[in-house]
Amino acid sequence: MKTLKLLTIVLATGVLAGAQGTGSKHKVSITFDYDFTQTPVCPAKTAKTCVTQFKLYDISAGVAKSTKLMSFAPPAGANGVVKGITATTPLLVFEPGKHLLAVTAQMKKGDESDPNKCTIWVEIPQ
Repeated sequence: MKTLKLLTIVLATGVLAGAQGTGSKHKVSITFDYDFTQTPVCPAKTAKTCVTQFKLYDISAGVAKSTKLMSFAPPAGANGVVKGITATTPLLVFEPGKHLLAVTAQMKKGDESDPNKCTIWVEIPQ
């Protein structure tokens, strides 16, 4: 299976008053490339290994203690190398400071690609 190649993760501001705890709410937008040549998008019915969705995690505390931020579908009809896959989280509470984010590809049987292969550090403002 090809691994994800993360191009950029952009922190979009979205601070709201009255956020929980010491954190504040932000949206995080991600953009990455994925090669569907060896692991294609799942069609409606198939027995083959294929990508059903992508997942975005905060793995700052380690992969074993990761926090799932969102999941999202691969682009419809994706084939070959697809550049510029994007997704934006809903407003989520983040503690200020550095966070390590990771994107994984989830296969039909539920297994996921290695979250350590597609990561980036982001700085959440106070």
